[in-house]
Amino acid sequence: MPEFPSSFQGSNFSDETRALEKRHDAEAAALGAAQGAASLAASVDPTGISSFIKAPVGLAARNALAKSADARMDAQLARDEQALYRRYGMNPDGTPSGKQPGASD
Repeated sequence: MPEFPSSFQGSNFSDETRALEKRHDAEAAALGAAQGAASLAASVDPTGISSFIKAPVGLAARNALAKSADARMDAQLARDEQALYRRYGMNPDGTPSGKQPGASD
């Protein structure tokens, strides 16, 4: 599988975010391979019934993966945002904390 540059470049994003992005890419590729294999198997069904069964199941799997990936990435980005706030001396809500930027808690 070719290596693509991360969509989360720069110091505003953590290595954990970039690793999660790679994990999501691998999960999506695995689901695509499984759906491709299921399509090949369905193509040899002379009745065509398996294609009718495969389509909604594949769509449900894709939607479940997307929903799960979105929730995991949203949580990771929230952690990155809090780390950024701490780095610049801000409270979790983004208001100034009065602490020097980079000071430990």
